[in-house]
Amino acid sequence: MRKPKTKILIVDDNKDHNDLQKDAVSESSNDYIISQALGSDECLDAIKDAQFDLIILDYTLPNMNGIELMDRIKSLKPDMPILMVTGHGDESIAVDAMKRGACDYLAKTPDMSFLKALPIVVKKALKQHELSLEKKHLEEQVRQTKDYLAKIIENAGEAVFVTDLSGKVLSVNRAGQRLFGALNGSLIKGNICDLAKDKKDREELNRALSAGIGETTRIDIQMIGPESGTLEVSVCISFIEVESDFQSIIIIRDMTEMMDMQQKLIEREKLAAIGELVGSVAHELNNKLGPILGYAELLQRSTKEDKAKQRLRVIEDSALKAKSIIEALLGFSRYRKPLRSYFNLNKVLRDAISLMEFQLRKNDVQLELHLTENLPDLFADSVQIQQILVNLLKNACQATQGLDSKKIEIETTMEADSMVFSVRDNGVGIPEFNLGKVFDPFFTTQKSGKGAGLGLSVAYGIVKEHEGDIILSSEEAVGTKITVRLPICDRHAATQPKDGQEVGV
Repeated sequence: MRKPKTKILIVDDNKDHNDLQKDAVSESSNDYIISQALGSDECLDAIKDAQFDLIILDYTLPNMNGIELMDRIKSLKPDMPILMVTGHGDESIAVDAMKRGACDYLAKTPDMSFLKALPIVVKKALKQHELSLEKKHLEEQVRQTKDYLAKIIENAGEAVFVTDLSGKVLSVNRAGQRLFGALNGSLIKGNICDLAKDKKDREELNRALSAGIGETTRIDIQMIGPESGTLEVSVCISFIEVESDFQSIIIIRDMTEMMDMQQKLIEREKLAAIGELVGSVAHELNNKLGPILGYAELLQRSTKEDKAKQRLRVIEDSALKAKSIIEALLGFSRYRKPLRSYFNLNKVLRDAISLMEFQLRKNDVQLELHLTENLPDLFADSVQIQQILVNLLKNACQATQGLDSKKIEIETTMEADSMVFSVRDNGVGIPEFNLGKVFDPFFTTQKSGKGAGLGLSVAYGIVKEHEGDIILSSEEAVGTKITVRLPICDRHAATQPKDGQEVGV
């Protein structure tokens, strides 16, 4: 496409001088379209009606001088390039014109020899204005690009920090402020290493920040979230150069929920695998115990010797105890859908206490009940819920052995759409390094023969089958609290069986 011709307006009240300037400029190039104005009014009217690429403005005009007219032009067309023509010896006026926005100036000589230089100065002024427009265009593109990138970072789903090489926070996006609970901007000027959970994580983050420039480092650490909570995060650190200085770009992804889900999946798979193994072993042992019990009973009937009968009863009693243990193992391994019905949680809890009453009284355990009355009925398998409560009471009772004052507290309440019950004891507590294992099958802190380590794993499986949560908190020499949350089901929805589930109402 052919470039449009350049439009130039010459403003001079002396018509002869105006014509001479027009001739000098137009003869230097065929790419110019020249317009003329003989005064300030004509000039202002012309720029209102047309667009010009350059104005050649004489300083000496009848109604206002060139500086005053230039100010008026700039108020209407701020980017208009103006070439000021002054009288010979008026260099101070020319300097003032340049300060106020003229792109160049030319002194008008009495012998009109300035006309030879005029085309050259015009060409120079036009080129300078073209470069100025390109610069502004590029600056605008850079500004728009910066705004665009800033919006991307600000609205990114991951936390994005910019720090110096020491870790001092220079900027953080909204996701970062939300992740760390600092929407008031309190992260700025702090050090990102201070957000690490412990000394080990701080040292690892420091090492990553100190890695070689150009290297991208990824680490998995724990950081401090809102209300001093723990966040499992993946941190990616890279470096950029800004004005001969290096800065760190730190992208932090919250992995807490994903890791929780992964851990729960591992626990479920572990329970399933162990359940299959236990089921196979228990089934074989049960087959072997059958003949022992059968023959022991037959021999008791056929013998008349009291001592032999007594010995046979010992055999039978031991075999029955072994059978009860095997049945417990089979119960752990055998998958069964909960048989749900509506029941009163407090009543089931009191029934569980009655089963444990003798053991609690025998061990001088003080039992405190904090039961919320008028709770809505819970839709669940009452037998399995009672099993959970019995298991928790057994564990609590064992944890208080050896103490002068033994105490267990049981509480029921409602929280939002969940029914909650908890069992708290003042026992020995669980060491921190064992907290992650308490729901593992066969894990126990009791002495050999005091427990099989199935109580909490069975409780965990039942609670998860009921789509609930079981939470354990413990501190050595202080005690343990186990809280179970079960969803409250809509009565109409609960009566609709699904997946072959039996429903009682």
